[in-house]
Amino acid sequence: MTPLKWPANQPTLAADGLILRPWRETDADAVFAACQDPEIVRWTTIPFPYELKHAESYVGPMSADAWTHKTAVNFAVTDPAGTLVGSFGLVRMAPLQSVAEVGYWVAPDARRRGVAVRAAAAVTEWALRDVGFARVELLAAEGNAGSRRVAERIGFLQEGLLRSAAPGRNHERIDLVIYSKLATD
Repeated sequence: MTPLKWPANQPTLAADGLILRPWRETDADAVFAACQDPEIVRWTTIPFPYELKHAESYVGPMSADAWTHKTAVNFAVTDPAGTLVGSFGLVRMAPLQSVAEVGYWVAPDARRRGVAVRAAAAVTEWALRDVGFARVELLAAEGNAGSRRVAERIGFLQEGLLRSAAPGRNHERIDLVIYSKLATD
């Protein structure tokens, strides 16, 4: 297996009018505001209720530590004006297996503008081409039609259904649809 090419510093990526950059402490208020959205709460694993301290940790030590320890890489996604439109990155990275998962959310005001497609494609291509992952996965709740469309639009193949694979918000279990894209695709 070819070793991953992990850069010394987290890069900034361009994605057809979007900028994916490392988080800054000054992003905390925008992250806090976005994570009050019921759809982000519904489809992600962010803490609930989401407090400012969660956002401050996420844009600061949590993302920095994840980069340093190669457990995740989190990008702030901004439009050309510098407005935060989402959070995209690689989560649940397994460098020894050369596998990572794309995880993300899009701010409510930025939805239906192609943010998810452009940013998820950029993160995936960076992971496969530049870093050298062999496989990138995207897991979406079975009922999350938007995330499932994103996976399909950027060339991920649906592999199956992971039954009762994740905890839901109300102590129920949810099924996840697994998609993947390989470096050889």
